[in-house]
This record gives sequence, structure tokens and C-alpha cells, in this order.
Amino acid sequence: MITLVIPSYNHINYVFGCIDAARAVDLPGRKILVIDDGSTDGSADAIGAFISNLSDSSVEFISKPNSGLVSSLNLGLSKANSEFIYLVASDDIPEAAGIKQCVERLLASANAKFCIGGGYAFFDQAPEKRTPVYGAAQDEFFSLSPDAMGRSIFLNYPSPLLLQSTVFRTDALRAISGWDPKLMLDDYPTFIKLFTRFPVRDVDFLYAPEVSVVGYRQHQSNSYRNIKRQYLMVRELMETLAPAPIQRKAIARALASYVMSALKNGDLATTLSMLRASKFKDIVVAVPAVIGLVGRKMVGRSN
Repeated sequence: MITLVIPSYNHINYVFGCIDAARAVDLPGRKILVIDDGSTDGSADAIGAFISNLSDSSVEFISKPNSGLVSSLNLGLSKANSEFIYLVASDDIPEAAGIKQCVERLLASANAKFCIGGGYAFFDQAPEKRTPVYGAAQDEFFSLSPDAMGRSIFLNYPSPLLLQSTVFRTDALRAISGWDPKLMLDDYPTFIKLFTRFPVRDVDFLYAPEVSVVGYRQHQSNSYRNIKRQYLMVRELMETLAPAPIQRKAIARALASYVMSALKNGDLATTLSMLRASKFKDIVVAVPAVIGLVGRKMVGRSN
């Protein structure tokens, strides 16, 4: 019924907890596929030994040369022969009860292609302190009409939207051809393609933030902390997927947002680096967006 795919890279301190949590998923025909992407921390040997000691034929391990997360996701999708698929980073904690609830909701909604559940963010230093991953931005986004949502996902993306909080029908991911190997991002382009093809909430997809599907671990090695890298990946995505009439505005909005993040951190060097990497016309369009973001933040504080 469901395949749980766990891509892993240099997460020897976390991956075993992720596997154990995935094994708690109580659904018929549950399979787990762990894919190591050429880790250099000894993960591959350790994972192989760990799985061998489980004596659990439902858990499969694949070790491959380093070729990136997108490669691991596409490999996992190609190996899945189940109706449902769930993807979770090896440093996160899948919530078995929430995954099962999402599957049950999809079974009750035959036309729905995926169920976006909720989850919580946590830090190792204080695991008892949990913050919901979704809030007002996501609620507002999913209250939009399909047409408005189709624009908003480029111009006002409700970050984050997480693959690991979502249970998919496997055929939905195959319908969008999985992940584009030319794009480094995993979550964002996937949801753009899915909402383009399956845009109607409660018909084509389900949104259930009250169902906890994942514990989203926060630590210093999270890729989103590299602001310039995130901006360049998002810009690449916009150049590939954004509709022509709004593409320039979408890129400028992204630049404005990441400039604001860098300035908030007092990181002038990253700000200047992003500006040097940008086209002049993007910078010109981004300036009003930065002013608008500052204005909205000030109004929010005054309220």
C-alpha cells in the first residue's frame, strides 16, 4: 500500500531514528527504502549493518555514488510499486499515526492525489519545544481560488511546504515526471507542478495541517541556512517554471525576500554577493518589493 523513501547523506547521527520511526507505520504492504547518496561519514556501512540486524525484509537499502537529493528521490520513485509513497529526509522523524491518517483520508477521497499534513519543527538542544511548521501563510494560500493560487505560488510562496509532511499517490508524482535533474530544489518545484495539474483543494488534493506527519529537525547544517544558495536555486526554478508574464516579477520578489533575510541577519556580504549575481533589471524591480516587505513588517509590529 505504501513505500516510505528515506534519502540519506551524512546523517549517521539521525538516520537510525528515522528508520525506526518509519517502521512504526502500520499499513498493509508497508515498505521502506533507504537510499544513501555517497555519504562520507561512514553512513553507508552503518546503515547496511543496521538494516541487516533488523531481519526485516520490508526494509531495503541502496547505496549509490553521490549525485544529489533529486537523484535519490527519482530513484525512490522508480522503485515504488505501491499505491502511496511518502518521502522523508533522514534527519527528520516521520509520525506513523499522521501518515496513516493521511492515507485513510486519501482512500476516502478517491480523486485526491495527495494529502498535505502538518508537522512540527524542533531543535536537538530542546526537543520538547515544538513549533508548527504551517500557520497563517499556508492557511491563506490554501484558501485562494485555483487561479489565484497558481500566481501566488510564484509571487508569494508560503514557505515552507514540505514533501515530508505529505503523502502522495505514487501515480501523481509520476504524472509530473518526478523531479527535474536540472533543478536542485526538491519541495518547491514539486508543489508548483502538482498544483498546476491538480489545483482544486478538497477535490484534487487535501490539506490537513492538524494531522502531524513529521518532526522537522532544525540544525546548523540545514540547507536553507545558506541564503545565497537558496536564492540562486529559486531563481533557477523561476527561470524554468514561472509563466512568462510574471517571471521577472517572481525573480525580483525572490531577490527581495532573500535580501531581507540576509539584512535581518546583519549579513551585508551575502546581500552584496546576491546583488552582484543578479541582473540589473531584477534589482530595479526588487527595490519596491523590499520597501513593501519592510512596510508590511513595520505595520505588523505596530499592530
